[in-house]
Amino acid sequence: MIIVTGANGEFGRSVVEHLLAAVPAGELAVSVRDPAKAAPLAERGVRVRRGDFDHPETLADAFAGAGTILINGTNYGTAPAVRAAQQASAIRAAKSAGATRLVLTSWADLDTCALPAASDRPGTEKLVTGSSGAWTILRLTYGLPAALARDVRSALSTGVLAAPAAGARVTPATTGELAEATANVLAEPGHDGRTYELNGPDAIGWADLAALASELAGKDIPYRDVPEEEFRAGVVAAGFPPAAVDPLLDLYAAFRAGWTATPSGELSRLLRRPATPSLDAVRQAAGR
Repeated sequence: MIIVTGANGEFGRSVVEHLLAAVPAGELAVSVRDPAKAAPLAERGVRVRRGDFDHPETLADAFAGAGTILINGTNYGTAPAVRAAQQASAIRAAKSAGATRLVLTSWADLDTCALPAASDRPGTEKLVTGSSGAWTILRLTYGLPAALARDVRSALSTGVLAAPAAGARVTPATTGELAEATANVLAEPGHDGRTYELNGPDAIGWADLAALASELAGKDIPYRDVPEEEFRAGVVAAGFPPAAVDPLLDLYAAFRAGWTATPSGELSRLLRRPATPSLDAVRQAAGR
């Protein structure tokens, strides 16, 4: 049996939808904090169980009978120390439940990532790779198109794409295709002991984002690289929460340092078709 954790969230629910196209519903279970929200899945034959990473005592029942468990780490807004404890509890519970394979969603391009928000990820990966049984690590660019779409929407409002990104290039992938690739790994043999970098098929820069904004606006919108303090003042004046500005600046610093800049091609291989171009992933996230 395959168990998907976090199945009430955007990513987890999409994984389940793709799994339902590949395996019988009776072979699937979901572990969610609020089973009532997963009632539509239960109506389709998926086993719905309460499992809360903050309450490890719930996980024994949630993971009972598991062969493969997806430890879904796409709760990106959670503080690293809290998330580390949550996922460690889930990994321990999965081992205790006798799961024969763990699949972990992790942070993109982790080997070159200096983001404080990802400081827990290497330790969590080691818990999985050091466990008995089979494992697969999926490093996702989940959330990256939305972050870039924010710049596009801002440019549509102000008439200029101003960001402290310099000449950085990035490789966003669509949420749907990341979820589909994850479902393929869960449903197929042959992925044991692998760490996959799942990103877009091509690298784009902020001039490309400005070109997208120009296309959507029907007029020229230039890209202007700005100093961090000018950017800070601009986003705060536009209503961005001041407490969230430093993490945003950390993100741009990571981009400038080359984080997520190199397409791996692994998403297309897992999909068995070409992945959506990176700029189109941003277009989708912008709702255009």
